[in-house]
Amino acid sequence: MNESAAGRTPVPPAVWVFGLSTIMPFFIASGLFCYGPDPIQKPALVALLAYSAAMVSYFGGVRSGLEIENPSPRWSVLGLSLLFPLAGFGLLLGELKFDPAWQLSGFLLVFLLQWVWDVTDHDGPTWRPRMRTLLTAGAAISLAFSLEQALHM
Repeated sequence: MNESAAGRTPVPPAVWVFGLSTIMPFFIASGLFCYGPDPIQKPALVALLAYSAAMVSYFGGVRSGLEIENPSPRWSVLGLSLLFPLAGFGLLLGELKFDPAWQLSGFLLVFLLQWVWDVTDHDGPTWRPRMRTLLTAGAAISLAFSLEQALHM
């Protein structure tokens, strides 16, 4: 039975392709950090943290973009959606003060908070919560593996 028959709108193919391609850098950077040779582990961690900041910002921007399409954008939604890029920026700069385990934990928490918000109170296409679940799962699994590695450094 296809998604339409089940009462769900299918995710457009272009969204699948680009959505799945956005989680590949998480897997690659996490894999290199956890299992790569010593000289590659630190740059892979930096790449993972930087990409996490970029994606947290992107998801916040998507939320903000959907909101400004409303005839009367809500201040609360715009404000909250812009807190996510600030959190990503702060976590990225956290290297100056915190160890990687705290940064990875913070990004994991931010991704999960964004996911909860997006799947419980979403605007946009009906397929969006399912796609966000998949993307968040990819990011969260990668961050969790990296967190486990960071805790044993």
